[in-house]
Amino acid sequence: MLLSLTKLSVAGCLLAVVSAAPTERDNDKKHDNNGKGNDKDNRSTTYSECQRPKPQGQQLQGCPEGTLYVSQTDPQAEYGSISAAIRSLPDDNSSHHILVGTGSYHETLNITRQGPLTLLGITAYPLDWSKNGVYVWNSSFINQTTQAGTGLHNSDAAVLTVSPPAGVKFGCSDFRAYNMGFANRAQVDGVEIIGQQTGPSAAFFSTAANSSLYGCTFDSYQDTWYTGKNASSFVYSGQIKGFTDYLYGYGTAWFEGVTMANRGCGGGITAWKGEGTPDQNKFGVYQANGRIVGADDAVPDLTRNCPLGRPWNNASRSIYKNTYMSNIVLPQGFVAWSDNDPRVVPNLTIFGEYGSYGPGFDAKARNLSVEALLTKEQADEYTVEKVFGGLPSWIDLGTAVIA
Repeated sequence: MLLSLTKLSVAGCLLAVVSAAPTERDNDKKHDNNGKGNDKDNRSTTYSECQRPKPQGQQLQGCPEGTLYVSQTDPQAEYGSISAAIRSLPDDNSSHHILVGTGSYHETLNITRQGPLTLLGITAYPLDWSKNGVYVWNSSFINQTTQAGTGLHNSDAAVLTVSPPAGVKFGCSDFRAYNMGFANRAQVDGVEIIGQQTGPSAAFFSTAANSSLYGCTFDSYQDTWYTGKNASSFVYSGQIKGFTDYLYGYGTAWFEGVTMANRGCGGGITAWKGEGTPDQNKFGVYQANGRIVGADDAVPDLTRNCPLGRPWNNASRSIYKNTYMSNIVLPQGFVAWSDNDPRVVPNLTIFGEYGSYGPGFDAKARNLSVEALLTKEQADEYTVEKVFGGLPSWIDLGTAVIA
C-alpha cells in the first residue's frame, strides 16, 4: 500500500488459543445457484418495485418521491452519468435516491455528503447479483515504486469512494447501493493487468462513513475493498474479486452471504489492522454464510494456495463463520505477514473460524499458532448486533436476511 495508507509489514496470529472442532454444515439454501443468489426466491425487497424495468416514461413508478433517474440511452433521464446526479445533490442531511439504468459507466463516484444516499441499479432480479446490468468502472492504480512520494493517496485510485471531505469528522450517515457492479480495471499503456499484483486499485474505499451494499459486485486485483478508520460497512450477497489482500481496512466490515472470488493468491484474502485490545472494540472483518472460490478469470492454478488472511498489524481481527471453502484455500488457513516479521501476539491478534466446510477446510491442517477454531459460544460473540453495538438503522432488513 502507499503513503499514509501504506500497509505496515506486519503479521499476526490469533490467539485466544482454543481449538474446538467446527460443526458440520450442509450445503444449505444460501448457496443455491452457485452463490449467485436464488432466482427462485420471489420475495419482495425494499426497492424491488422501483428497480423493476418499466416502459419508457414510467421508470420512476414505485420509487421514492424525488428519485433522480440516470440513463445513457433513455432521453427522459435527468442525467447521463451517475457522478453528475451525485454532484447535483445538496450538501446537507437530506435523504436522496438515484435510479441507474442498465449500462456500463466509465466514471468514478465520490460520496462526500453527510445525508443518506441510495443508488439503485435497475434489475428484474434484485436477489440474483449475477443478473445485474449496471456497471461502473475505471482504470487506475497506485504504483508503489514510481508514484511513491507524489502525494497520491490510495483513495485516488478508487472507483467508489464514501468518505467525508477534508476537515469534516464524519461523512455519509447512511450510504446504500443495490445491484450495481464496481470494477477497477487497472491498466498499463491501455492493457489491463491480469495475473499479477498492480498496487492499490480499490473498487470500494470508505473512511468515517456508514455503508451498506446489496447484491453488488466489486472487481479488482490488489486491495479491492477498503473499510477505513471510523468506517462501518455491511455487505449482503454479491461477489468480491481480488488477487492480493483484497479485503483490507482499519474499521468494521461484515460480509453476509458474499462470494469471495480469488483471481490469484497474493498475500491473503483479508489484511486488517486494529488498535487497542480485543475487549475494547470490535474493529475487524467478518464473513458469514459466504463462499470462497476461484474466480472465473483466475490465471494460475490456485489449488491449496490461497491464505484466508494475514494481519496488517498485530491487532488484526478476521473471523469466518459458516463459510464454504473450495479447494483453493491454503490448508493452514491464516498466515503471518512474513516469515521475518510474523507479529504473533497471543490474545491480541484474532484470527478464527467456526463452521467452515467444503474441500478447503481441514481442521487437522490448520495452523493453531496463528488462528483458532472457535467454539459455538465464542462464535456467538460475533454477530451483526454485537459487532456494530446494536442493529444499525443504516442496514436494510427489508432486503438483507441475516442468519
